Amino acid sequence: MRIVHLTDLHVQHLPTLAELRPKRILGTANLYLAGRRSHFDPQSQRAAVEAARALAPDLTIITGDLTAQGLDSEFQSVRSLLEPLAEAAPLYMIPGNHDIYVDEAEHGARMRSFLGDWMSPGSPGIAHFGDVSVLYIETCRPTWLSNGSTDTSHLAEAQALLSDARSFTFLCLHYPLVDRNGQPYGPSRRANLEAPAVEAWIHGTTRIQAVLHGHEHHGYRASLPTEYGAIPVLNPGASGYAFLPDQDRTAHFNVYTVEANNLIQIERYRWNGQTFTPEPGGAYATGR
Repeated sequence: MRIVHLTDLHVQHLPTLAELRPKRILGTANLYLAGRRSHFDPQSQRAAVEAARALAPDLTIITGDLTAQGLDSEFQSVRSLLEPLAEAAPLYMIPGNHDIYVDEAEHGARMRSFLGDWMSPGSPGIAHFGDVSVLYIETCRPTWLSNGSTDTSHLAEAQALLSDARSFTFLCLHYPLVDRNGQPYGPSRRANLEAPAVEAWIHGTTRIQAVLHGHEHHGYRASLPTEYGAIPVLNPGASGYAFLPDQDRTAHFNVYTVEANNLIQIERYRWNGQTFTPEPGGAYATGR
């Protein structure tokens, strides 16, 4: 089974006047005045989806931050962007902190109103695709900082869901647990504040074979020790990055091959400004 992993597309639009809550005023200034808008490119976003579709995966997983500010127009554009991919194979996604950007009456309701047929109805959630299961635990909340949080009661609920898991299970989070050196991810203003509890829970379960995440735009591979051996922690890097070689920035996505309860291959594709090609030297060989 081949699984494409996209993350952090960051489709961005200007908010309407009605959508300009205080946090979005700051976010819009960051995008359009401070220059963050130029970090992401509709061309690379479209190319990532087209390249993923051309690989004919059995499943596509997206680990959050599909939008810049969780706007209706952004979610509508994301849906249009991803529909060709979803028509070719199952698609599963989770929210990122930019998708849950401001307070809502129901956590994540705005995103689900546009994209809910590709999501779990809540956290924790589990979905099954052939011999692969995908478990989702929420790590995002709307704050003025970029940090996240997990309701630790969800961990016991997630353990119960794992009783129905297939032979191979990916755990999908938006926030990293560890950095590229395997140390606790930080600083705290950008991290999941309950990451140690999530990591401790993973350490004691036999039912998770790999962790997929996003949030950190420069991708990396790490591992987590568990009582039953180390498991990979995989972040392809932002799939919607512009091609900015002078800043060592470009878009990436991963492809995983799972056979007989094993992750037998990790491929990483890199945007060169024209097309996505396999990363020279193999996945993560470039260090970014």
